Amino acid sequence: MKLLFELINKEDIHYLESFDEPKRDEILRTAITIGLKSIQMSEVNMDCHSYFDPLKDITETSTIQNKEKICDIDDKLDALLHIRTNSSRKGRLSEDLCIQRLIQRYPSWDISDVTYIGHEGDCRAKTPFGEILYEFKSYDTNVNREQLNKFYKDLETTGIKYGIFVSNTSGIVGKKDLEWEIINKDTLVIYISNTGFNGQGCIVASELLIALIENNIMDKENHWLLHQNYETDEIYRNLVDTLDDYRSNNEMIYKLRKHIKEYRSRNNMMIDGLESEIFQLSLNTENTFSKMLGLVESIKSKQNIIKTFDFDEFIVNHNFNDKFISYFKELYKIIVNLSLNIHTCDNEWLIYKKDLEIAKTKVLKSKIQLCISHYPEKLTDFNPLYEEFKDKKVVITLNDNYKIWELISLRLN
Repeated sequence: MKLLFELINKEDIHYLESFDEPKRDEILRTAITIGLKSIQMSEVNMDCHSYFDPLKDITETSTIQNKEKICDIDDKLDALLHIRTNSSRKGRLSEDLCIQRLIQRYPSWDISDVTYIGHEGDCRAKTPFGEILYEFKSYDTNVNREQLNKFYKDLETTGIKYGIFVSNTSGIVGKKDLEWEIINKDTLVIYISNTGFNGQGCIVASELLIALIENNIMDKENHWLLHQNYETDEIYRNLVDTLDDYRSNNEMIYKLRKHIKEYRSRNNMMIDGLESEIFQLSLNTENTFSKMLGLVESIKSKQNIIKTFDFDEFIVNHNFNDKFISYFKELYKIIVNLSLNIHTCDNEWLIYKKDLEIAKTKVLKSKIQLCISHYPEKLTDFNPLYEEFKDKKVVITLNDNYKIWELISLRLN
């Protein structure tokens, strides 16, 4: 596409006249491309909201999504740990918890998981008192008589004389929360129910079984009073009362956990609001501080003596490395081509267009920055790859990239 148009801006004409015709055409083509791309880009407001607002939206969206996921996970854990579902996984978890409790409590016992072996209960323990067969249930409803009969058959099949039947989350039909029974005159079974999903029920039942064995509960001839439960009635009543207190405390723990969860959610919402206010105040503070520094800097700059610039003298008087010297040379070429003036203040350049200071250099330990303070109110071609907006100045860090120097030439013009 061929274009024919007239340039009116005298600065543009002066700038283009410094190049030969091929170079001039190339610069014009590049300028048109950059200009069109800039027009296509959305306007960038210099109040920084165009940067903060998208980041804020992304952060808020991510926070909402994360909160939903965390709440979902929390609900699942809550449902798992407080028995609100009824599945084989829940039963398996109940068995694992009880078995782990037994292993921790009785490290000298040989405890085996026999869940997947038919007619052998859920767990077998070889103890100094003999083998014990365990059955663990975690139903939402009371364990029925059929499950008890299966356990009796498992005891008969294995020949084990001690059994413990645990219902963690419900009662057992026909049984009290804690009860023992002698079956067929030679098999002692302990029943315990409603003790919660933490596996403590199997420990209480095991300790009771050990106590009964050590007191020769099976020796009817010599210990018939104990066999008839006459001597243990008071102990048994106290034990049942304690078991009721234990269950009541477990229920209270669950209620308090729910309250804590609700209060934590409310507190988090309040804290989020406060953090948002603090963030906004921090931004306002930074802006105010930048204004203060700018005012102080302007006072300091007026107190310094501005000298007429001489490039060779400047380089000789300052101990710059080769890289810094090359950057100053390149910047000097652009300034000369644009017919701008340079003054020095310490080791910095103050770049003037007639009597107006439009830019200045900032020499740091490992880099040189060009701070441009005079630019259009709406900077539509702002390039975040090479520029940043700081203290109401466009800041460009000098390097060897030719695009940097094209951008500097554009800005200073």
